[in-house]
Amino acid sequence: MSKILAIDTSCDDSSAAILNNETVLSNIVASQNQIHKKFGGVFPTLAKQAHKENLEPTILMALQKSKSTFEELDAIAVTTGPGLAPALEIGIGFAKELAEKYQKKIIAINHIEAHALSPLALNNGKKSHKEKTAKKNFPALAIVISGGHSEFILVNEIGKYKKIGKTIDDAAGECLDKVGRLLNLGYPAGSIIEQFAKKGHEGKFVFPKAMTDQKNFNLSFSGLKTYARNLIADLEKQKKLDKQTIFDLALDLQNAVFDQIIYKLERILLSPNLIKDEYPDRDFLKHLKKGNVPITEINEIWLGGGVAANITLRKKIRSLLKKYQKQSGKKIELKVPYSKKLCGDNAAMIGLTAYFKYQRKEFAQKNELDRKPNLEI
Repeated sequence: MSKILAIDTSCDDSSAAILNNETVLSNIVASQNQIHKKFGGVFPTLAKQAHKENLEPTILMALQKSKSTFEELDAIAVTTGPGLAPALEIGIGFAKELAEKYQKKIIAINHIEAHALSPLALNNGKKSHKEKTAKKNFPALAIVISGGHSEFILVNEIGKYKKIGKTIDDAAGECLDKVGRLLNLGYPAGSIIEQFAKKGHEGKFVFPKAMTDQKNFNLSFSGLKTYARNLIADLEKQKKLDKQTIFDLALDLQNAVFDQIIYKLERILLSPNLIKDEYPDRDFLKHLKKGNVPITEINEIWLGGGVAANITLRKKIRSLLKKYQKQSGKKIELKVPYSKKLCGDNAAMIGLTAYFKYQRKEFAQKNELDRKPNLEI
């Protein structure tokens, strides 16, 4: 058994969690949404100041809720990147102080890796959930979809990753948030777009499909954002941007963002050789109608990141997996975090990733620990 205190200050949320191995005992998040709302995005210097004020009470609350003490800890984990440099600095500095004061090992965590592994976290006290999610069937495909990242990551085992696709510009969540801002939906807008989409009529607006002629598994969302901006400006000029039109726009935008993810995911599943990044072109896809469907090496899909909380995205992925099972006969399980709270930025996923590193004895040197804003997996 290992008990770990995890700290995350990668962006605008101050978070602390206590984990016993893979089990989350507490996960406290102090949100800064109200601070940054008027800016329509995160203001780094304000985020840094808020972390200074919020982090210590957040840590103490996490300890209290888990009925733990500093003395009982086996290690302290902290996000070192990617993220906002001023924000990362606060979490790293605090982790160093605590590790020095209580003579604890310190573990440096990659924020993207933590999102990728977040579906593996166990909910304290739910035995059936533990039994179901403790098993891992490699290789798996981790899909990280958030406000800052959109990536496909092949997981051969914990700690051994291969990034096979990513956004070449905006992230999916960033696109939804920015279009939401154009519609005056506040910050962050992604969850509001999801709610508005439920009231929309599908097919009123047709968005362009990006990256469909590119023989890779990459994504692009900047074109959708630009198209939406021009569309909204035109609707406003014509005085046609009423409530129902906004609902319709939210639905078609959300579908356009998610359908691009599904488009690339399907091609990952149908790749003749994923190890060599072979992309199934249109000529290859024609043969699939004859039943010549490749059996992917992927056994599980792990969905993480803020946008992973979106029910529509989950439904679209499950629908694709059912289609693939019908074509190939292979069943692939979709795993998602046990709580939507573990989809956004949180320390529980940091602690989970730290547990696996603790097992491998991958500890950081306190004097070498530093922020890495552009860290990649």
